[in-house]
Order: sequence, then structure tokens, then C-alpha cells
Amino acid sequence: MSFSMGANWIRLFTTLLFLFPALILLRAGSYNLTAGLLLLSSLAFCIWHHRELRLEKDDRLFFAFLFSYPIILLLAVVLQGGKWSSLDYPWRALALIPIVLSLRTLTSKINLAQAWAMGWIFGSVGAGAVAAYLVFWKGWLRVGRQITNEIPYGQIAAVMALGCFLLLSQRRAIWQALFCIIAGFAALFALASSGSRGAWLGFGVGLLCCGIFAIQWNFRRMISVLTGVIVAMLYLQTLPPVQLRLDSLKSDIQNYQSGNSYSSTGARLDLWQRSYELAKQQPIFGVGPGNFKSALAPKIEAKPYLAEFSHAHSQYFDTLANAGFAGLSGLLLSFLGPLYLFWHKVRRRTGW
Repeated sequence: MSFSMGANWIRLFTTLLFLFPALILLRAGSYNLTAGLLLLSSLAFCIWHHRELRLEKDDRLFFAFLFSYPIILLLAVVLQGGKWSSLDYPWRALALIPIVLSLRTLTSKINLAQAWAMGWIFGSVGAGAVAAYLVFWKGWLRVGRQITNEIPYGQIAAVMALGCFLLLSQRRAIWQALFCIIAGFAALFALASSGSRGAWLGFGVGLLCCGIFAIQWNFRRMISVLTGVIVAMLYLQTLPPVQLRLDSLKSDIQNYQSGNSYSSTGARLDLWQRSYELAKQQPIFGVGPGNFKSALAPKIEAKPYLAEFSHAHSQYFDTLANAGFAGLSGLLLSFLGPLYLFWHKVRRRTGW
């Protein structure tokens, strides 16, 4: 590879890796655009430099973990007569193959992770600033529909907040650490403003897991980070979007306990209960991906409003019903496996 050609590829991938996290919560449609450009660039790179492509042992394990879920779903479709269209989203993971191959090859020449990290930080700060503007200036009670939907918006914001706090371990200068903290709190504000209660819970679980791992990192730093995040969360729960959703959750639970499940929370609880019942009938591969609505129909009983749902409103319960415990195991493996590889590599490089 000539230096000029290598430099051009590095500029291209550096730009795309910065823009992907920087724009994901700031510009509607940026996810598809930047991801599509990254995929096309990776395919071109793999074709142009196919002799230089390389994979390490961890990369093979990463793909094994990642594709465990799509493969199990494929088996469930074949064995349980599921719908082939349900395989669309899971098998989009194939797009990661040329991307990983390209980045793995180019990383030997430059640390592309720096571009990704800077995009992550700028994107978090920008998302928090826009959320603050919409909440305090425009009076929005929930933020997210300007980009996608409040639920995925909150989920992305939760991941970005966790990422910013994790980046603290890689920052040596005080100003860098301070920038990461500001970015983390900004993403945390965007998360709180989304009103996505599931994303709040996911952030809490992720924070707890990071805290457990960080015990082997630096105890004082762990205490300071966790204390700061807890203080921020206590403050954020007083904000109008958060308070509104908490009051709504409390009301829904009280109504559900009184026998009225016709609410957002009540419907979810009913769907989760029936998803588990479907999984007990077909424990290995479930009722078949895409068959949730038809399988749910006989279990609706006196709650006809459940007939409009074709999803369990939880990826875990939906997978449990559609693909059984095998599918749920594959889903968890596809999440936790890459996380384990990531954390193992970080600890190996940083001496945590």
C-alpha cells in the first residue's frame, strides 16, 4: 500500500468514525447515511487491499458471539415456521464483516479509536445542549422525536453516557477527564429528557456492571465517578420530563394492582407475562420469529386491546416468545460476548 493511498483511506475512515457518533443524536437520518458510507468504504477497501486484510483470534470470537443470535433465529424460522422477514434486522450484522476487516487492517497504521472517541464526546455534548434547549426553551416534555423515537433516542443516549464515563480511564490530562465528565452528564441529560424508562434502567444496570469491574481499576477514581453520577441522577429526576414519567409509572402500577392494566406499563406487564407463557409452551425455539401476534391471540382473554400488539415491547421477552430460551441465550451472548472481549482487551492494555 502506498503512503498516499494509505493516507487517503485513513482520512476517509477517520472522518466517518468521527461523524457517526457525533451526528447520531443531532441529525435525523445521519445513522443511515454515515453507516452506509462506512459500509461502502469498507467494501471498497476490502476489494482494493484484499491481500492485506487480517483477522486476530479476538476478531473471530467477536463474530462468533455476534452471529450466535441471527443463526439461532434462522434455525427457529426453519424449525418453527417463522417469517423470513423477521431475519432482516438481525442479519444486518453481516455489514460489520467488511467494516471490522478494514478497521483492523488500518489500525496497524493509526489509532482510529481517537476519532471515534472524539466524535462520541462531541456528539454527547451536542445532544445534551439540544435537549436542554428543547426542554427549557421550547417547553418539550419528552425529547427524541426530532431525531427518531423517544425510546431508541434514550437508549442511544444511555450508551453514549456510559461510553463517556468509560473514556475517563483513557484520559491522562485533567482537562481531558473534565471534558469526558461534561460529555457524560450531557448525554445523561439527553437520556433523562427522552422519558425512556427502560433506557434509564439499562443505564443503571450498565453503570453497576462498570462499577463492579472498576474495583480492579482505581478505587478512589471509581468512588468519585460513581458519586458524581449518582448526584447527577438525583438532580435529573427533579426535571419535568423525568418527574412526569415517574409519576406516570407510579400511577400505572397502582392502576395495575387495582386490576386496570389499560396503560403503557400495564400493557407491557401483560405482554411480558403472556410472552413467558408462550415460551413455556415452546421452550426451545419459541413460537417462531414473526408469529408473536397470532400466537398471542388465544391468550388475550378479557383484554382485547392486546390484539394490536405484534411485539412484546421488550427485546428480551419478544425473543423469548418468538425464539424460545435458545434465542434468548443467543441474544444475551451477542451482547455480553463482545462486551467481555472489549473489557478484557482494555484491562490487558491499561493494566486494570
